[in-house]
Amino acid sequence: MLGEPERKAIGRLWTRKLAQDDAQLPSQERHRNLEPASAEFLCAMASGLGARRMLEIGGSSGISTIALAAAARATGGKLVSIEIEPERQAESKETVGALGLGDYVDFILGDAATVLSSIGEVSFAFIDCEKEDYISFFDLLVVGPGSVVVADNILSHDLFDYVRHVRARPGAEGVTFPVGNGLEVTLFYTMPQEASV
Repeated sequence: MLGEPERKAIGRLWTRKLAQDDAQLPSQERHRNLEPASAEFLCAMASGLGARRMLEIGGSSGISTIALAAAARATGGKLVSIEIEPERQAESKETVGALGLGDYVDFILGDAATVLSSIGEVSFAFIDCEKEDYISFFDLLVVGPGSVVVADNILSHDLFDYVRHVRARPGAEGVTFPVGNGLEVTLFYTMPQEASV
């Protein structure tokens, strides 16, 4: 679970994000961070599931990274954080290191489209990147029974094409939680064996 140091770091990053929004900075200059309530949700879910091989696609400057690194600390797992913007990832690395969570995160700087094929199976994945990439990145994930994929901004950006897509996947069930900007949680399960006649 998140401790006071993690919550303070998340609060600092979120306050800056709100100030950037208020200043109406160009979108490329704004840090697109996960809402604090969603960070709490992510950490609690990943920890509660005992997830050990975690992935985030789009770490920005670190709110989701902090949440999932704290979950990795609780489960003895590891987070792979993919971010395409070098300055944002550098700040995330610094913050995570200052919180003593650096050993729980492998940072990858690059485009998830070219990186995901090398990741392997994950037990928990978080998608928070360019919205037009959600479906293709979801399809590139290697998951197994019990794996969970969470995607942000479902309600704020009307990402119902994504919701329909993931819920149509055989062996998966999903639900949208009205937390933050809306989180779609997809659980992969083992298909039940047909009863013998």
